[in-house]
Amino acid sequence: MEKNEIIKSTPDPERSLFKQRKLADDDFNLKYLGIEKFKVDSFLIANAHRIPSKAPVIDTKRPDAIIVRFMHYSDKQCVMANAYKVANRKIRIVDDLPVIMKEARNDLAKIAYNIWTKEKLQTRIRARGVHLVLEIRLNARDVWNVRKDISCV
Repeated sequence: MEKNEIIKSTPDPERSLFKQRKLADDDFNLKYLGIEKFKVDSFLIANAHRIPSKAPVIDTKRPDAIIVRFMHYSDKQCVMANAYKVANRKIRIVDDLPVIMKEARNDLAKIAYNIWTKEKLQTRIRARGVHLVLEIRLNARDVWNVRKDISCV
């Protein structure tokens, strides 16, 4: 599996790469994700750069996404495990998936939205190797159950 992830809607696209990495390490990981400083200091980033946003909304430009490649997969997993903590800050952290998996994830997201609105169930989409899995549950006390599994081979 890839060690890349995309951080979308990050502020200030004019920052240099060094400042982007510093921002990612200090402010983002410590303040928003709640990862301890000693752990953040141990993260090794192979590279980080911005990707131009695709389609700007009329008269506004979304900030360019930052793609980060970690040297160690466990560092990426640590960030991904805490990614839900930034949901209220107009920031998303997502895996950088191959095109076929992005398309399948988009299809599952539409199904998940319908389940969420019509059946009032909580949904999540997880990547397990080359499989994308749509899971559902009634509430936070319930266990996640697989509703749909798509193989992207």
